[in-house]
Amino acid sequence: MKKIFLHFLFIAIVAADLIGEYMQNPQINHISKPLLLIWIAGYFFLHSKNIDKRILLFAGTAFLFSWIGDLLMMFAADFTYFVLGIASFLVAQVVYVFLFLRTIDISGKKPFLKKKPMWLTPYLAYGLIVYIVLFPQLDLVLRIAIFVYMVAILTMSAMALNRLGNGHPISFSLVFVGSLFFVLSDSLIAVNRFLVAIPYEGLFIMTTYIAAQYLIMLGLLKQYE
Repeated sequence: MKKIFLHFLFIAIVAADLIGEYMQNPQINHISKPLLLIWIAGYFFLHSKNIDKRILLFAGTAFLFSWIGDLLMMFAADFTYFVLGIASFLVAQVVYVFLFLRTIDISGKKPFLKKKPMWLTPYLAYGLIVYIVLFPQLDLVLRIAIFVYMVAILTMSAMALNRLGNGHPISFSLVFVGSLFFVLSDSLIAVNRFLVAIPYEGLFIMTTYIAAQYLIMLGLLKQYE
């Protein structure tokens, strides 16, 4: 019953945020957006009884820097806040990499990509295509920054794939799909910021971002139920 109530609360927060994005109403988003990661982190820690302490530390750190990134991105019209927001999300992606590797270590099984490294090819191809498309629109600093961030987020998703066969199959599916939503969300940000304006970009970016964070969190809990 408690889980149902908490999810109704989450649906209300998400609905408010997406309505704010659709209406392009920053007043609504300034209230709803900070609550998203507070709910996700709170739900995770409420149900994380039996989970390895290092996983809890990594998850808490990733949620914290994602939350900081959310706050900064509310003011992303100012380029300084945009860069700081991206830096916060960069830290979150790196921490997610260590988190996923930790879940593999605990499983005691061989990482999927060590057995089948060819599955890295789609990530390399996607990263190369996106970077080539964005490259002419970026100055020198942004070319370096975007490259570093792209490596981080694609590595994060690759490490989510690396969990295949190392635990609960539903846990793998939730985390991996969440990682793909994260890549999609950040790709939309880059395209909208540097290439072409996307109508109602905030609605699409936040829908994929919320799905990413929620699915990753839920998948981690499923691993240790």
